[in-house]
Amino acid sequence: MNRWTLAAALFAAALSPAARADPSAEADAVARSAEGVLADAARIVEAEASSGWFLDAEAYAEIHPTMLQTICRATPAARARALELAEADRARRGDPRAIWERVRDADDAGFVAALSAERRAQALSHAVASAGECPFWLEPSLAFEGRQTDRDRFTVSLETGGMLQVRRFEGRLTYGGGGAGRLLPAWGFGGSVTLLAGAEFGGGAMLEQGVTTTSGARTQSFVINYFPALPVLVRVRGVAWQLDAELAPVGWFQASDTRLSLGGRAGLAVGYAALRTQGVLPWAGVHLAVEHYPETTARGAAQFLRGGLRVGFQWDPE
Repeated sequence: MNRWTLAAALFAAALSPAARADPSAEADAVARSAEGVLADAARIVEAEASSGWFLDAEAYAEIHPTMLQTICRATPAARARALELAEADRARRGDPRAIWERVRDADDAGFVAALSAERRAQALSHAVASAGECPFWLEPSLAFEGRQTDRDRFTVSLETGGMLQVRRFEGRLTYGGGGAGRLLPAWGFGGSVTLLAGAEFGGGAMLEQGVTTTSGARTQSFVINYFPALPVLVRVRGVAWQLDAELAPVGWFQASDTRLSLGGRAGLAVGYAALRTQGVLPWAGVHLAVEHYPETTARGAAQFLRGGLRVGFQWDPE
């Protein structure tokens, strides 16, 4: 090779993506991916524990395929870093057997934390050692930040559920029931906070006082209410639970009177999230909300208290 050929080769190497790569940026990406792997391991272990972890061998075998779905998508460097962090956490929290001998209390916070850390580290160790089982066509990605989370990504949530409602209107209280559905595009921040906003439409029947008959009896009737809304939510996540705080402009009209009253809503919801099924993260929980509608030319002021069950399906195209 003459000197001109050598110079050209060196110049081409200097311009190659590998040569231009920022080592600190790659290290940051590995760290973020490892955090996602650890978060997945925590959720997977927690889900298995909540269903009744009894025999270690059976529990690890049960979660092994789900763990591999995470490990196979992470790069070897991210896998190794996640396992290193999990082992460090296990060492820091101590031996759960030794803690048990000391406290003899299955609900002791130190024992529970140590046992969970050991299970996470062991599950990761099994999965990393089995990375050779990964499908040959699944390419690990440095951008992978977890499968059981919505951290730093766009998702779409579909939520629905039934509700009980109490209304105060014109000095009287009445009650009823109904349901609602909503579509909420969302963005996850760092794996623990998600911002959601979208559109909702709900409705239901409510008991109304009827007219007084000639005999003096009071008849009963039902009115159908409809409630369009534009909810904005902040969702805070734990390992498996989540807490929603919601504000929304909301409308109210009736089947028999379509004039629209505008009001506001404040609500809270708490739920439990299951593990990902295909591209969907399902959850279920309960919600409670208060709505106020000022007096308008359409109708008088009213307040609603709503609560009930809610289920959601958060779709992530991966």
